[in-house]
Amino acid sequence: MVRWALGLLGVVLVAGGTYLFGLYSYSRNLWPVPVIRGILFGDNEAQQFRGTFGQAGRLIAYPGKTEVKCPAPGPDTAVVLAIGQSNIANQGENRFTSHYHGAVVNFFEGKCYRAESPLLGATAEEGEFLTLLGDRLVDDGAYKNVVILTSAVGGSEIARWRKGGALNGPMLHALTGLLPGYRVTQVLWVQGEADYAIGTPPQVYTDDFQSLLDTLTDGGVTAPVFIAIATRCVGKWKPDNPIAAAQRALVDDRRVFLGADTDALIGTADRRPDGCHFGGHGQVKAAEAFVAAIEKVKAGALPAAAPSTSADPGH
Repeated sequence: MVRWALGLLGVVLVAGGTYLFGLYSYSRNLWPVPVIRGILFGDNEAQQFRGTFGQAGRLIAYPGKTEVKCPAPGPDTAVVLAIGQSNIANQGENRFTSHYHGAVVNFFEGKCYRAESPLLGATAEEGEFLTLLGDRLVDDGAYKNVVILTSAVGGSEIARWRKGGALNGPMLHALTGLLPGYRVTQVLWVQGEADYAIGTPPQVYTDDFQSLLDTLTDGGVTAPVFIAIATRCVGKWKPDNPIAAAQRALVDDRRVFLGADTDALIGTADRRPDGCHFGGHGQVKAAEAFVAAIEKVKAGALPAAAPSTSADPGH
């Protein structure tokens, strides 16, 4: 009886350990997961899962990444923090590589890499619009260098980004890893689809955004924040919805600016077949809208006053 019980315990421990290892390996695409994916889905499908993933499913390594020297900090170097959901992560239709080998870079864990899709630090491993944004800022002469720091997580509700939320701490941790002299010059926020889907009350959304803004300020980030009106994803979407109204009310043209109304700007034809994520044209439109907003504020065309944490929903 004792031998039988010990044998059963051993089987349970092995099965449990195998299960936990499987979960860990799958979430990070560690061996033998790529092999299994190749068997189940074929080589073409398996190639979609080439990266290694860390906390919250963020991409932490990807084959072929080119490390470059980080640009020198200064007024000619933009440091862009990109946060939010999948449409500012790596789930766009087209992949892009920067035309500027050492001037537009993806900063991750103390190192710089040539900006190219997918970007390290965000979830998934497809395309994004931030590389286009960086190139355009250099093309236009707004900056000589653009450093992209992304911490976006697909499907994330705003509650996970507020103070104490699961994604707030890792975001701040990424900021503490910036090189000496670097300071965030713009924050890009593209999020809201998840909260529209679950019916988050608009005042809760406003309060959670305020909490996120306060933690950024407490962490030394006083840069202007460019937000998207972003709620379009689920099938029964309506343009005039409470989350979109809450997002519009956050814009005060002092600390918080409208980066892009992606709900209106990026229609069905500019999205992927799922009706949610940006297609190639949508990626271009998003990049151009955010670039225009950034350059307008930088040029002083909008009343960019001293940093304020106010997010008065009635403004």
